[in-house]
Amino acid sequence: MRRMTLLCLSLFSVSTLLAAEPTQDPAALRVKLMEETKLIAQMGIEGPSADFKDDGDPKTLQVVFLDKRSDGPSRVSSDGEVVFLYKASDELQSELIGKAFDVRVTRALAGD
Repeated sequence: MRRMTLLCLSLFSVSTLLAAEPTQDPAALRVKLMEETKLIAQMGIEGPSADFKDDGDPKTLQVVFLDKRSDGPSRVSSDGEVVFLYKASDELQSELIGKAFDVRVTRALAGD
């Protein structure tokens, strides 16, 4: 009886650990993040884009459409939270949004 109890406790512990620490497939994680992320578009900003503060919500992706060339080029913030667009083609917009999710997947896999 004691062996059975120990075996059950061991199996329970292993299954709990596996459930708590699933192996993360980057492709599946990317899909999950894309499904959970809200896209927020913002037209123009006050001041230079280098001073822009994101909303601090990791469940949103802010897309900021820049009005002036002096606001900077189309790009993704280093943390993948903001995509800045200045007269970007549809292809470049898609590429940069994809890059933002690449950054988010990398951060999630690293535990950030």
